[in-house]
Amino acid sequence: MQVMVFPIGRLRANCCVAYEKDGSAAVIDPGGDTSPVTDFLEKNGLVCRAILLTHGHEDHTEGVAALKEKTGAPVYIGSGDAYRLDPAPDHTLQGGEHLSFGELGIEVIPSPGHTEGGMCYYSDGILFAGDTLFRGSVGRTDFPGGDWNELKRSLSALVEKFSDSDTTVIPGHGAMTDFRYELEFNTYL
Repeated sequence: MQVMVFPIGRLRANCCVAYEKDGSAAVIDPGGDTSPVTDFLEKNGLVCRAILLTHGHEDHTEGVAALKEKTGAPVYIGSGDAYRLDPAPDHTLQGGEHLSFGELGIEVIPSPGHTEGGMCYYSDGILFAGDTLFRGSVGRTDFPGGDWNELKRSLSALVEKFSDSDTTVIPGHGAMTDFRYELEFNTYL
């Protein structure tokens, strides 16, 4: 799997295109003008087979309608955040699902706390963490639907799953990181 990251929208959310050699792609968190994303898809002969949302905050979802209209790809979001989307998503997730789009396989990991229905997505050594985990920090819980105790449980589950790995973390905003760095330097873990 390969990944291209586009910081888009007014809060520069990391919109990611994950893709495989067969041209299958998933776009994660299209939070603003998606024209750079669609240009990249077209230029590289990629077919967007899914729009995956880590959570329902507008800075991660603002471009969903335009991207869906342009690509026809179905929209996936955690069931606890489905109410945040208008129009409604095509699929709601509980966590634990294994999604396949051509050669692209993605594991869905529940990560509530920043929002009620937060999800992380994992594939080929890369964790798309949304606003659950950042380089040196974690997501806020002071917005409606946030819950610090839930976020702590989500972080503990991520640490348990990835602590012995070199998993790369692409957060919802800012620089990429990896689990080894976060375990050593992130005081929240």
